[in-house]
Amino acid sequence: MDKEQLSIRRMFLPDKSANSLSIAYAARSGSGKTHHLTYMVKGAKRDAAFKETRFLYASIKQESYFADAEPVESVAEALKSMTKERVTVFYPTEPQFYQTDNDELIEGTFTLKENNPESSFVLIIDDANILRGFDSRGQPSQAVRKLVVAGRSFQIKGCFVCHRLANLPRLMNGNLSGVVVMNISPMDTDYGRKVLGVDLENELDSLFDYRWLWLDLIQEQIVHYNPVPKEL
Repeated sequence: MDKEQLSIRRMFLPDKSANSLSIAYAARSGSGKTHHLTYMVKGAKRDAAFKETRFLYASIKQESYFADAEPVESVAEALKSMTKERVTVFYPTEPQFYQTDNDELIEGTFTLKENNPESSFVLIIDDANILRGFDSRGQPSQAVRKLVVAGRSFQIKGCFVCHRLANLPRLMNGNLSGVVVMNISPMDTDYGRKVLGVDLENELDSLFDYRWLWLDLIQEQIVHYNPVPKEL
């Protein structure tokens, strides 16, 4: 198994291992988070280990690079799509209900798992930083807490895409298997050191032009990767 395939499995494969805990993305706006995760999900689709895995990508900005997935605009349509499509893209029509929509998607996915025990799921929530409780002192919704704390046992993996490490609630400290870090604010180095136990001070200058690193919170190490291709 090459390094890229291994990284994709560590990031996204909901196999009940320690690496099946939720993950997060942290990078400034415009750093290429959506491009990066699209590339990685496409890699997962080519991997037989993900044969029964269904991906949901929820985007309040209605931004997606999954050209083969026609966006749906209701929770009911999204859950129906997830029973048969490998990738479902959800565009909420009412931004003020993004929190409610995501909570319903999470609860609905747990129900899907009950009815489809052979399947596993990855819920990618873009701009998670606008959800309730997404800061270092906040308390996320009950559904988000359920996903983060109980998801691994049900083969349901959360992926929370936000702008800063400091957007991550303290609840996630100890309940994440890793964080994809791209171009972040220098202010996040303190959070990384004090909360996640990693020193990012010397990494900041290298994180540009789709360059990224993986904070492996299981092995407590930083893993460096080449930038993903600019063409999907």
